[in-house]
Amino acid sequence: MTIFTIGYQGFTSQVFLQYLKKHQVACVMDVRHLPLSRKKGFSKTAMADLLHSEHIEYYNYREFGTSKEMRDQLYKDYNYKEFFKKYAKSLKGKEDSMDEILDKIRQGKNVALLCFEKDAHKCHRSLLARAIKKREGNGIEIKHIEPGI
Repeated sequence: MTIFTIGYQGFTSQVFLQYLKKHQVACVMDVRHLPLSRKKGFSKTAMADLLHSEHIEYYNYREFGTSKEMRDQLYKDYNYKEFFKKYAKSLKGKEDSMDEILDKIRQGKNVALLCFEKDAHKCHRSLLARAIKKREGNGIEIKHIEPGI
């Protein structure tokens, strides 16, 4: 079983789709707190329409996004250690939503956690993927879809 993560920064919608198809992603789990984008095609409704046209399921899990306060503090001090520590605490009480994602994976579907940031190691989606992996029992492989991969 695998859980993918992907950030659309630097991608056009067509390149984004190519990566999803290459990895046979069946479900995209949007984990942005605000599923809006200045980049054409990446706001919630446009994203859902694009994915549905390619028979890819779209789900919005804004509860897994980072709060404005957390983002503002990160932009101010670039303290990723503190940012991830606060994010980990924010996951408490969200186990039911993690289980929904895990259920899709257990059904044999390739799931991708979506956010903007291209570098998965600087994005909360990495921590979320690890939390889901731990919840499952650590049998899930995490793969970050990045340019060239």
